[in-house]
Amino acid sequence: MHKSGRRLRVAWTNGCEIVENLRYQTIAAKRSMRLQRSRAAAGRKTTVIGKRTLLVTAAVACAAALLLTTRVASAQDYPSRAIRLITPFPPGPSDLVIRLYAQKMSEDWNQPAIVDNRPGATGSIGTQAVVQAQPDGYTLLFTVDLPISMAPNLMKVPYDPQRDLVPIAAVVESSGVLIVNASSGIHTLAELIAAARAKPGVLTFSSAGIGSPAHLCGEMIKQQAGINMIHVPYKGAGPAMNAVLAGETTMFCGPIAQSLPFIRAGKLDALGVSGPKPSALLPGVSPLSATFPGLVISNWFGVLAPALTPEAIRDKLRAEFKKLYADAELQKKLMSLGLEPNWIEGPDLAKRIGEELEFYRKFIKAANIQAG
Repeated sequence: MHKSGRRLRVAWTNGCEIVENLRYQTIAAKRSMRLQRSRAAAGRKTTVIGKRTLLVTAAVACAAALLLTTRVASAQDYPSRAIRLITPFPPGPSDLVIRLYAQKMSEDWNQPAIVDNRPGATGSIGTQAVVQAQPDGYTLLFTVDLPISMAPNLMKVPYDPQRDLVPIAAVVESSGVLIVNASSGIHTLAELIAAARAKPGVLTFSSAGIGSPAHLCGEMIKQQAGINMIHVPYKGAGPAMNAVLAGETTMFCGPIAQSLPFIRAGKLDALGVSGPKPSALLPGVSPLSATFPGLVISNWFGVLAPALTPEAIRDKLRAEFKKLYADAELQKKLMSLGLEPNWIEGPDLAKRIGEELEFYRKFIKAANIQAG
């Protein structure tokens, strides 16, 4: 017999034993009530425990025992079928990362790990699909921080990222890089600031949309440098970077992975990275925070599950992702894509999400950034 079948049989046996005990308790209760009624007739003070109370108490105990047994069996058998990994964006960096992990998961667990792209509404459509899924470990969210810590401060989303989701782990960190066209005449951050001050309201910065990391990066530079530049939103990071390549906009603060080939080809100049420290992918390029303290925008790529997913299943998932994270071949592939492996445990990621939500709430309000 399959292990899950044996466990269900044990659960059924336990339930039958409880029901049998309940039958004897009911008989005893009837006898007790007859005795108590006769004593009451004689004027003695009694406390009557009704049959209904006994029935309810026993039923609750039976249900709790059965539920616990079923959950343990479910966690021990996990995974016994395909796992769906929803990414709330179209094909791109996050899609590439999770497909690499999904392939390894399928090989390890001998169960399909299916990547499901659910783009739209700043990532909130795919995120909501996971929130509404059964909390059984078979539907997971793989995302960057945009729909988790940025979008809730820009628009009304149908979920609470801290209440409705539980972080498993983050596996990749992706900093942005501030780029300009190599033929623009601007080659350093100081030159960019000088040009913006010389021509207020003339220089432009592109972004992947209102409230995107590139938009926030540009607004932070404006705020800290005391300059005026015009924001030009595009429908995605690709068109935003292409606008700089074509000379349509002055600058763009986008993913390193996306810009790296053009930087290496000499078509774009890198003025600074948006992470907390220099990137190994761009030696010699300083962090923007070295000039503008606090200007740090670094996206994590992480796995989250519906909030009520059993802890035993979350532990299995965390252990599997940690094992795959240590795979040298996988890390090499990620680095070749311009992505930096970075492990963040679930509780640490939960703390970071809380801090980011508060940071972006304050900044977006101060900069008066509103969704379109």
